[in-house]
Amino acid sequence: MDGKNIVDLLNKRDEAALSYVKQLYGAGIMDIAFNILKNRQDAEEVLSDTLLTVWNNIPPDAPVNFPGYVYKTARNRALHVYRAKKQKKRSAVTVCIDELGDCISGGDVEGQIEERRLAELIDKFLSMLDTENRRIFISRFYYNMEYKQIAEKYGLGLSAVKMSVKRSKEKLKKLLDTEGY
Repeated sequence: MDGKNIVDLLNKRDEAALSYVKQLYGAGIMDIAFNILKNRQDAEEVLSDTLLTVWNNIPPDAPVNFPGYVYKTARNRALHVYRAKKQKKRSAVTVCIDELGDCISGGDVEGQIEERRLAELIDKFLSMLDTENRRIFISRFYYNMEYKQIAEKYGLGLSAVKMSVKRSKEKLKKLLDTEGY
């Protein structure tokens, strides 16, 4: 069963589609949610919310990249839960944003840069990276994975992952400086 077949089932309002989504993408959804929320129960809630959102949005939505759609929905749900809880402790998301903050002069990332322009520049930056460095960067700053998790996932040494992130951040900083940030 692939994404296109699942979308077809969803368009027919066949509830079996949700079972396929959970079977194929459930573990990834849980990983994304747990990496953001650091709480298994909240991650399970995000999984349920993601399934409901997919059910409610397809139709009329017809995503071209179904797995990307599912994972982006899960990430957005997890970030929504994270913000709603207004945790006093700094979690992985805050740490990741702060880590990128040193690439941008002026301090507060969210307050200084229009999200759309920053997203365009980050897309441009990601297209400049080779596949391995792009995977590492996305794992760290999109999926909020720890360095050790990234190293294990891609069969790399911990120091290689850290160095890749460091160099990628330097390249991002250079690009943003060139663009006036």
